[in-house]
Amino acid sequence: MSKVKISTLFSTFNRCTLLCKALDYLVMQTLPRDQFEVIVIDDGSTDNTKKVVESFNNKLFIRYVYQRNQGIAVAKNHAIQMASAPLVLFMDDDDLADSNLLAEHIGTHEKYKEENIAVLGYTGLSDEVSLSPLMHFVTQVGYYLFCYPKLNNGDVLDYTYFWGGRSSCKKDLIQKIGGFDPIFKFGCEDIELGYRLHANGFKVIYNENARSTMIRTISLNDFCHRVEKQGYSNWIFSKKHPKPEVELWTEVIGLDTHWAYVKPYLEYYKTCAQRLERIIYARKKYDLEIDDLLLSLLHNMYWKVLDGFRVKGSYQACQDYKQDKKVKGFKK
Repeated sequence: MSKVKISTLFSTFNRCTLLCKALDYLVMQTLPRDQFEVIVIDDGSTDNTKKVVESFNNKLFIRYVYQRNQGIAVAKNHAIQMASAPLVLFMDDDDLADSNLLAEHIGTHEKYKEENIAVLGYTGLSDEVSLSPLMHFVTQVGYYLFCYPKLNNGDVLDYTYFWGGRSSCKKDLIQKIGGFDPIFKFGCEDIELGYRLHANGFKVIYNENARSTMIRTISLNDFCHRVEKQGYSNWIFSKKHPKPEVELWTEVIGLDTHWAYVKPYLEYYKTCAQRLERIIYARKKYDLEIDDLLLSLLHNMYWKVLDGFRVKGSYQACQDYKQDKKVKGFKK
């Protein structure tokens, strides 16, 4: 396997149907098959993930390892340890790779050979996913998921753009700093690693031609759960690195006051957002116009709801720390 140029890494949990589609698209890469490998870390799945991966044994150079559920950081470290290529690309199991994805990542790394350079690719939404008002909002308006409209191809970015699931870097770079911090079960594991690297001049190059497509629509309930977990991780990040720039990025300043203000209204805001969503879906169904005022109302509710659940997660992490002197392994 000396020709392998890039290792494509997946951490997955109970998403075998999505993973199967993601692997199907890797079969269609323009990069010769002997120049890349696929590593799948199964983080405690109870579905048919193993069988799905085994079905690709004759189509891809692919390896599968099961581990008990330990979270995204541990799974990524496990995948890195197994990688045989000098470059590692982190992918999500709900994204489909463009046929040139791997070639584009390799090409950018060949242009920027410095060890401290990572590459960020572009992830768009499938036609079906883009119909969701929430998915449009979190990617194009509120930027809770991606913020690609703010970027230009070739931009040199800082560590806050080292986004998991669509970024690649040199394997040695990660290993030298000790990999991802296992305390992060969901969220911040990538940005926190980037933060530790940025003291050594870490940069992220944006290549909009390294493309993938997200095929999973996230409901408002699920996205609220997602940003709550993100908020929890944000607080841990801010506690591990108590610096002004980290506090600003994690938005933990004035946490007690913010939570006291939003707590009484949070479920009401979510109910309002869900009602507005139903109105928009109904209007779309009958090809009726969706006016700017309706969208503005919905977006305002989305901001209140998602910011509120993020604050809820950060506040909970803070309380856990105060009460137990630890936050899931993070000792005082």
